[in-house]
Amino acid sequence: MIVRKTSLLILLLGIVFNLSAQHKIEFAPSNYESDTLIIGYYILDKQLVQDTLYKNDKGTFELEDTLSPGVYLTLTFPDMNFLQFLVNDFEKEFRMNFDYIEKSKVSFEGSHDNACFQSYVDFINQQRPAADSLKMLIGQMKEKSQDVSLLEAELEMINKSVLMMQDSLIEANPDFMSTMLLKANKEMELPEFDNTEEGRLAQYRYYKDHYFDFIDLSDTNTLYTPFLFHRLTYYVDKLTPRHPDSVIISLDYIFNSMGTEGMNLQYYLSHFLNLYAQSKIVGMDKVYVHLAEEYYAKGKAPWATEETVSKILDRAAKLKPVLIGKTGQDIKVFGEDGTPISISEIDYEYLVLLFWAPDCGHCKKSMPGFVEFAEKYKDKNIKVFAICTKYREKVEGCWDYVKEKDMLGFINGADEFNRSDFKLKYFVNTTPKVYILDKNREILMKNVGADQLDAVFESIFKQKEQERLQEK
Repeated sequence: MIVRKTSLLILLLGIVFNLSAQHKIEFAPSNYESDTLIIGYYILDKQLVQDTLYKNDKGTFELEDTLSPGVYLTLTFPDMNFLQFLVNDFEKEFRMNFDYIEKSKVSFEGSHDNACFQSYVDFINQQRPAADSLKMLIGQMKEKSQDVSLLEAELEMINKSVLMMQDSLIEANPDFMSTMLLKANKEMELPEFDNTEEGRLAQYRYYKDHYFDFIDLSDTNTLYTPFLFHRLTYYVDKLTPRHPDSVIISLDYIFNSMGTEGMNLQYYLSHFLNLYAQSKIVGMDKVYVHLAEEYYAKGKAPWATEETVSKILDRAAKLKPVLIGKTGQDIKVFGEDGTPISISEIDYEYLVLLFWAPDCGHCKKSMPGFVEFAEKYKDKNIKVFAICTKYREKVEGCWDYVKEKDMLGFINGADEFNRSDFKLKYFVNTTPKVYILDKNREILMKNVGADQLDAVFESIFKQKEQERLQEK
């Protein structure tokens, strides 16, 4: 769905730039009865509205605006389908003709860039029926164990003709938007690798290392296209191991490749910062902390206001001490009888540090699972240190809840006068909040539910056993 954007910035740009710098694009649809045409553009994973056009006396639609180079859309009514066209910096005036009923019939006047790309699209459309038929026939014959070598050779000829078309257009028009799109979508030619585990690993590394060979990430022209977001997301989500350190390396590579001149860094640094601020994957808050410290703290995000930077760095400062692998801080709270209880004074092999509240719905729902876990693992010296997050007169309700929910097998504590500052030390912004500490107070895992504890500890035990065997 196309979403309308705020047009104030574009209006201001229109005042600053000379009118001769504006694009003047005429859209001439045939068999089109509606009097409205929406023009949209791509940014990140969204399609936004550039303008709404209305039919003029000539029966066409005219767009006069200062446009950034990129891929744009014409959205038609009432079918809500769209066609794409390209905008560059050197073809300011052109006309787009298309048939509303047969949208494959598209042509351009005054834009060699669009005409070249449309010729490629038309060529693909001509080859597709034969290619699809061959693929279907090959599949059917393979099921019957029949020889498909001739058909595969025929299909390969079609693929080669498409590649030749791509190469000829790229060579003839190196500075076109269409060339950028064609290059970005070229298939990588992989060397031969052995069909072994080592060979497959080498193939993966080669593919990842050369993934952006045909894309200039510093080119602002890539920003307003449908492919850049998906390529970057695939690189981070699919080609990068799902570990915060690996993700950090990939993002640093992307951002360093984007440079600081265009707007690519602004959009994508902001996007990934927000993404990892909201990530539900345990441990990925380390990525957020890295982006905050490496880019926002060092002035590499000059577009961000001082207030925004302050908020980002404040959150990063709260997260950093409780990242997985960090040493959890010691805290002292008090039992129902006023006896002080410190993490450092508890004898444990592993400690489940559980912050909860008696009026927390999720706590109420999951507490039986924590109780069951504590009973199941008590012989392994795994203890649950449950800290009620209420203060002052509300602490009395904590002890009633402990008895009501059969939490007497836990080490229970509270901090009536907030002397321990545990909410800051362990970034307790929600409840229940869980940390798993080893005997050295290293944070092994966090933000896990009661129903996940069994699996988490099985993984911890397995890893410890592997380490023990390696030491031998």
